[in-house]
Amino acid sequence: MIARRILLWVALLSALAGAALAGVTELELTGPSGRAAVFDGHVAALRDPAGTLDIDDVQGGAFAPVAGGAADFGYIEDAVWLRLAVRNLTATESDWRMHFRSNFLPEFAVWLVDADGRVTLLEDQRPQSPFASRALPHPELAVPFVLAPGDSGTLYVRYRSGGSSNLSFAIRTADSFAALAARQTARNSVFYGMMLLLTGAAFLACLLTWRPIFAAYGCYAGVAMLFVMHADGNTFQYLWPDAPIFNAYASVLLGAGLIVFGANFARMFLRTGIHHPALNVALIGLIGLALAMVAVTAIGFTQEIKKLLVLTAFLSCILFTVAGLVAARTRFREVRFYVAAWLGAVIASAIMTGRHWLGLEISETFQFNAMRVVMVTDAVMMGLAILDSINQMKQAQQRALETALSEARRNLDLSQRLHHLEERYAVATALAQSSQRRLADTAHDLRQPLTALRLNVQRLLGRAGPSAGAAPRREDFEESFDYLERLVTSELDRQVAEAAPVADAAAPGHPVGDVLGTVAEMFAPTAAARGVVLRHVRTRTRTALPPLVLMRITSNLLSNAIQHGGAGRVLIGVRRAGGALRLEVHDSGVGLSAAEFSQARARAVRLETAGNAEGAGLGLAIVDRLARDHGLQVALCPGRRGGTGIAVTLPAA
Repeated sequence: MIARRILLWVALLSALAGAALAGVTELELTGPSGRAAVFDGHVAALRDPAGTLDIDDVQGGAFAPVAGGAADFGYIEDAVWLRLAVRNLTATESDWRMHFRSNFLPEFAVWLVDADGRVTLLEDQRPQSPFASRALPHPELAVPFVLAPGDSGTLYVRYRSGGSSNLSFAIRTADSFAALAARQTARNSVFYGMMLLLTGAAFLACLLTWRPIFAAYGCYAGVAMLFVMHADGNTFQYLWPDAPIFNAYASVLLGAGLIVFGANFARMFLRTGIHHPALNVALIGLIGLALAMVAVTAIGFTQEIKKLLVLTAFLSCILFTVAGLVAARTRFREVRFYVAAWLGAVIASAIMTGRHWLGLEISETFQFNAMRVVMVTDAVMMGLAILDSINQMKQAQQRALETALSEARRNLDLSQRLHHLEERYAVATALAQSSQRRLADTAHDLRQPLTALRLNVQRLLGRAGPSAGAAPRREDFEESFDYLERLVTSELDRQVAEAAPVADAAAPGHPVGDVLGTVAEMFAPTAAARGVVLRHVRTRTRTALPPLVLMRITSNLLSNAIQHGGAGRVLIGVRRAGGALRLEVHDSGVGLSAAEFSQARARAVRLETAGNAEGAGLGLAIVDRLARDHGLQVALCPGRRGGTGIAVTLPAA
């Protein structure tokens, strides 16, 4: 008895459960019914994997209630049937619209079966059907049907999706549908107008400034606008109304375009190739991945690629944002608008990913409205990011220009100071060279007196040979020392005080004979040692030339004559020549031609005729310089048949 009761209860519960599972309630139309109201226990679905069932087959088919706010079986290739029983409880409305939240389905058909069982085909769209074949010229699928007040009927929908099988619809009156269509048109016009304005401004800025970043931004904004237009159905209505097959595939191209152009814009704006090489490689890899997915659709897997593109777009937005955050660590002011823009894109793509991958109950209206708001905001923010970046670049260029001008002024000042230093260095070098010449001349002038002094000392000590002549006198030493002391003292005074030679020329007259006698006596031992007969013609003339200058000229000429005149005779004396005097030194050597004489007046030049004679080749050069410094003339004595005669004009006192 108890077992029988249990079996009865089980049968009753099973029957109730089966009835609840198989039964759906009739939708009572009292006015427009939104998607939530339609799918609240009124819609049933049937999957047709083979896609061979027709309207007669499914009228008695095993439909299952649709749970949730839409029919959604994922990304499938099955044909799906939906069934909705309706009853018109209004008093006046008979013209109705089935409004689907989908812009395009490759296969789409709608039937109305009235209470008497009559079947009416309301819409039949095939893969080759153009946009003009639709019953209503609306970007979204909309099917009109007539149901008089008090009548009832059953609506059957058959569709096959090229992507997600998610489909929902509402039942609207003709007036409410027209009002909704007007609102959608106004909303879309505002969105498209703003996106077109931003895209056009970007390309115009690229033409005016030749900055490729504007072109990259314009491409991204343009593809984003086309993506939303495609989701709205306006691309099929206005851009390619006669290409339904392409329209079914366009979501792949536009989705991949968002990824490719977004990654390219991120690379160019953040200059990842320069600042972030690792991120640059990741962005290039993302571009390659998107293009590879497009290429895969050439052999099939279109539905799988569409779903994968949704996830890839979400991950791309995350990567773009992360790249901006990395750049913000060192360039926050430059990338702040960029980061804000991609944070919004992450939110929009997360909504789409949650709906398509996680099955979250998110209405398509909310999804695409959020996408519109985000894309407009992103476009504006990215435009601001570019303008802000350019403004900061200009400020940086201005600062760099000011720095460069400051550096140029500093460099000019340093250059001028360097020029002054070079001039001073040149003067110092000239002074050093002049000092070296004077020291060399002094050394040359001292060499002969020192030689004579050394010979006298040797004779005094008895070290000289028999040909050295008689023993020197004390006066010889004193004269030699006096000469050397005067020469050294005068040279040091000139080096320190830089006394002008002209000042010496203004001194009172000096006896020429005293200077010549002193020089002749000083060089007498040297001449005797070389076998030269030295003859000195005494004179009482006086000259305005300083004694030291006359002594240096005479000693250099006499030294040359003794060294290069051979074992002969040397004559030194003074002649009157008009109002001037002429110092002459003659020797009986091989003689000098005019060319050799001119050559010998150069510094450190020794003629080939000098043979093994000692000397540095400075004698005549010193005489020539002293003569030029004091306005004197040095020349060869004319009319000689042998030997050399050199004359130097002297100013008479």
